[in-house]
Order: sequence, then C-alpha cells, then structure tokens
Amino acid sequence: MQVIPASLASFLVCSTMLLALRPFAEVVGLIDRPGGRKTHHGDVPVVGGIAMFTGLLVAAIGGEDLGRSGLAILVVAAFMVVLGALDDRFNLPPKVRLFAHLSAAVALVYNTGYVIGNLGDLAGFGQISLGLAALPFTVISIVALINAFNMLDGLDGLAGSAGLTAIGGLVIIASLGGASGSVIMAGSMLGSVAAFLMFNLPTHLNRPVRTFMGDAGSTLLGFLLAGLALNLVQPTVMSLKPMIVLWLMPIPIFELFSSTARRIAHGMSPTQADTGHFHHVLINSGLSVRAICALYFVVSVSGSAIAIWAYQLDIPEPVLFAAFCLAFCGWVALIRTARRFVLLLPMWFRRVDSATGH
Repeated sequence: MQVIPASLASFLVCSTMLLALRPFAEVVGLIDRPGGRKTHHGDVPVVGGIAMFTGLLVAAIGGEDLGRSGLAILVVAAFMVVLGALDDRFNLPPKVRLFAHLSAAVALVYNTGYVIGNLGDLAGFGQISLGLAALPFTVISIVALINAFNMLDGLDGLAGSAGLTAIGGLVIIASLGGASGSVIMAGSMLGSVAAFLMFNLPTHLNRPVRTFMGDAGSTLLGFLLAGLALNLVQPTVMSLKPMIVLWLMPIPIFELFSSTARRIAHGMSPTQADTGHFHHVLINSGLSVRAICALYFVVSVSGSAIAIWAYQLDIPEPVLFAAFCLAFCGWVALIRTARRFVLLLPMWFRRVDSATGH
C-alpha cells in the first residue's frame, strides 16, 4: 500500500528539515520570542510549516499520479507556505493576508473546477442546492478553514494534533472510497504532521528542539484539508457528505464560529487576534497546557471516529447535523463554565508553570 511509504518518507524528510532549518531560522529572523500574548519558554524557531511542506512535497511527488486536482493543491499550497513564512517574519496586515487567502481559494477552484454544489440533506427535506452561490460559498469555506486552523494555533500541540486526526480520518475514508490520489496526498501530510508534533507537543523532552509551525504551518494545514475535502465531496470522486467533513475537524470549526461571533459581538474585526479562544479561557481558568492538549486530542479523535463510522454506516445527514449542532452548543457551554469545569478536575490537571502558548 503506497500510503505507508509516503507517510514514512514525509516523516523522515520533515524531521530532517526541522533540525536542518534551526540555524536558518536564526539567520532570517524566523524566531518567536516571548512577550505580549506569547508566553512560551525562550526563543523558538518558526520553521514547522516549511518543514512540513517539504516532507509533503517530496512524498507526494514520489507517489502515484496525483491528477490535476492534486497538483493544483500542491502548487497553491506552496504559495500559502511562502505567504505564511512572510507573515511569520514581517507580521503582514490582516487585509493582506485575507486577500492572499481569497486569491489562493480562487486559484484552487479555478484550476480544479471543483465547487461545493450542495450542503446535503441537513433537515430531512432533501438536498440543499447552492446553485449560483456554489462558487462564492466554496471560496469562503476554504478561507474560513484556513483561518480556523490559524485561530487554533495558540498553544503547543493543538493545531498539529487536530490536523493529524483530521488527516488520519481522511486517509481512512478516502481509502474506503477508492480515492487513491487523495490517499497519497493525505498520507504524505500525515507523516509530516506526525514528525512536527515530535518537536511541538508540550513535553519537557523536546524543549531543546521545540519548534512552532507558525502561520506557514497553520495555513498549510487548513488549506490542504480544505483542498482534500473539496476533492472528496465531488460526485466524480466520492460524493462525500459535507457533514462528514465537519465531523473530521470539529474543534477548528467550533473555534471559527465561536471566535467570529465573539469578535463581532465586541465590535472587533473577525480577523483581529484576541485572547478569547477556548484554550486561552482554559489556561486562565488554571488548566495545564498538557491537559488542554490532551482534551483537544480526545475531542479531535472522537470527531474523526464519528466521521469514519458515519461514512461506513451511511448515517443520515439530519442526524449528523443535529448531533454536530448539539456538540457545538456543548462546546460553547463549556467555554462559559470553564472555571467551574477546571475546579472539578484533579490537581494534576492544573497549571503549575507558565503556559507554552504562542
């Protein structure tokens, strides 16, 4: 099975690049230093995104024919990584980032010809067709997922673990559906993300080589998942239900909706950074970074497991939609009661040292 060699190749390439790029990061200024909203320990290289893309590129090109859509995803992903690296170095204005994300989404849709034609049968009354709104909805969805992963990248291990479980779920579902090109692409990224997490999980063992993915990594994760999902929902590929895609990555979607609503309610721009994300709330409530990472990982694995189970058993979309809405309400409720929730946990879940956020 070619996905295993692809994953191993990307793992080895990404691991090597994460070590090799450390001196380069110091030279070009791709270093994240503590201060302000950044509370991690010491100076940390921000080269995870570049290393992950290198592993993905080497493994994916070495696999079987990726097809037009696969090549389009790789080319536009390269643009996203370059843009993200520039943002990591020079802190680009939000409007510039948004324009670039929109351009990348349009480029992907134009080069693949793929759009989200319908939302599925969410209410039990038949397919909800998007019609003329399909193109703008697809572009907005891609940009939204890119920014969802960017929002999630606030503590060690969060964005990486959410991406790992979502990509792992996609590998399994694409394998079951016979979408070989998507399997190779997702499998290649799986190895890269796994390698990155060895350098990013909140543990003392990796502190000497701690690395951040930066905007280059978070935008790469969001864009790649959006591109792969867009491919799999096409009738000519798999006709994957859009609701299954949402279950593959519940936490980024929850964070996107809750953070956007919160910022608008406070008169802020949806793209303006703040410290109101759930992981920030949990940190301020006294939960340790390791406990937050473990909590997010469990929720992410559960979401991917539900997605795989729903695909195999062909669970009705109204059931999946209702369950997802209930899960989101539970997430919001947990944000509002975070302090009481943390007090119910054993002391070893509490924070006893400074956070490793970024």
